Amino acid sequence: MSKNNMPCLFCEIPQERIIASNQYAYAIRDGFPVSRLHTLIIPKRHALDYFELTNEELLACHDLIHELKNDIQSEDPTVVAFNIGLNAGEAAGQTIFHCHTHLIPRRKGDLDDPRGGVRNILPDTTGYLNKTIDVVAGVIKKDGKFLIARRAVGKHLEGFWEYPGGKVESGETDEVSLKRELHEEFGILVNVKQHLVNSFFRYEKVNVNLKAYLVEHVSGDFMLRDHDAIKWVSSTEFKDFKFAPADLPFNDYLLKNGL
Repeated sequence: MSKNNMPCLFCEIPQERIIASNQYAYAIRDGFPVSRLHTLIIPKRHALDYFELTNEELLACHDLIHELKNDIQSEDPTVVAFNIGLNAGEAAGQTIFHCHTHLIPRRKGDLDDPRGGVRNILPDTTGYLNKTIDVVAGVIKKDGKFLIARRAVGKHLEGFWEYPGGKVESGETDEVSLKRELHEEFGILVNVKQHLVNSFFRYEKVNVNLKAYLVEHVSGDFMLRDHDAIKWVSSTEFKDFKFAPADLPFNDYLLKNGL
């Protein structure tokens, strides 16, 4: 019987629906598939959810998942991945209270953005699925001090200090992008030297993959366009400034390794 004392659907499955079985479990195609060949793996014994399964039943379901994964890909070579999951409890979305595992075939391009997979059962609040942009930053050193710039009022992260730079546009190399950004932001010409260190940070609405490069100032006076202040500071002074979170690993690198 089911949780509500109604006949259990999975305890009364017609034999002709069963596509594979072993001693403790069987498999059927889902009656409401989210993709073609969506399959359910079900213990023969009536167990309410995953946490009621015995070790023998767990292993039996596991074996069927592997067997059916191979069968599905043999039948449909366009299947290149799978989501495997189950619901345990009404609050988790379980509607048939006889444990069953979903084996969901995935094909390239079946979603525009498949990132996150099973994480998408709840709205994402972590930034995991945010768009990721590539950004470059220039570490400019003069007389033992480093150039930092403060984001202007009205800009994203206003009031935070950073190593200047910007987004890498489509088709640009890091070097071309950094030269362009520093000219646009300050009106200066630079030579981009060696790569120093990378940083990755999840902001509220965007993820930033940030690369820092050692930069040589060649010519031009600094004009403030995206910033409202610049300073030349020693590494011992980093602690006195509120840096953008993505830039903090650069401070750690410079404190540890110097230049």
